[in-house]
Amino acid sequence: MLTPNFFTISAEEGNYGKFIIEPLPTGFGNSIGHALRRTLLSSLKGAAITNVKVEGALHLFTTISGVKESVLDIILNLKQLKFDIKEGGPFKISIDKKGVNKVTGRDIEGEISPVNKDLYIGEISDNKGKLSVEAIVEIGIGYSTVEEREEKKVGFIPVDAFFSPVKKVVIKITEARVGRKANFEKLVVEIWTDGSVSPRDALKEASSLMTDHFAYILSGKDTPVAANKKTDEEVKKEAIDKKLFEIIIDELNLPSRVINALLREKIETVADLIKVGQGKLMEMKGVGKKSIQLIEEELKKMGISLN
Repeated sequence: MLTPNFFTISAEEGNYGKFIIEPLPTGFGNSIGHALRRTLLSSLKGAAITNVKVEGALHLFTTISGVKESVLDIILNLKQLKFDIKEGGPFKISIDKKGVNKVTGRDIEGEISPVNKDLYIGEISDNKGKLSVEAIVEIGIGYSTVEEREEKKVGFIPVDAFFSPVKKVVIKITEARVGRKANFEKLVVEIWTDGSVSPRDALKEASSLMTDHFAYILSGKDTPVAANKKTDEEVKKEAIDKKLFEIIIDELNLPSRVINALLREKIETVADLIKVGQGKLMEMKGVGKKSIQLIEEELKKMGISLN
């Protein structure tokens, strides 16, 4: 089997990286490439704002005196903040600015700091204006809608969150030559991230996730545990229980008055009879000691007891 080489065409530039894996057997380029692309876009952990509280705003369509943007615009800008964290949370952040000012990511205070500090959030256009914001940052995977979350933060406006740190992935498969043979493949993977993770680290994390899942197939953990297997006695008991639900009261050799008394109490099968038990049967109208004795005799024929 061929052992592929791995290298970058050029050094990573900011949030972009280009990687090559070659040579690969025919068909492996598509198999590996598409699996990597799906994992990169959907399965990597990231951080995003999930709840926002803006002082003086009860809902998204409120305006704030002295602030140029509406609450909706401010929240849309806040959702673009990116954080370089993969574990822990939730984290609290805040903004508290007064007077004429342009508010950016640099004005964020709290338990964590954003990666994109130059991000424009809003502008206070009046000397008496004030922008006071609280937000909650959580760790997650993929895309999370407001409707999916069970827990609601009192006083906060919940917002949809896009956690994935990878913005775009492009794969290309071309021919590769090994000696005189040209029936091999070259896989080119281009990755764009949001800056909270490098393209190289994103690719390594995606590869590690895939490796963990393939390793599970070889681990033997999919083999049923012996303790979970049902014993012969349990199987036999289940079969008997199932049979009891199929035997109706009319099939028992009981007087009509006893059968009618049982049917009035919604006791229609032998299984119903056993569930009720001897104690409750004695309290029923039309079922006396003699009736109980007849019922027990019939049940004994099936190897069953009322007690």
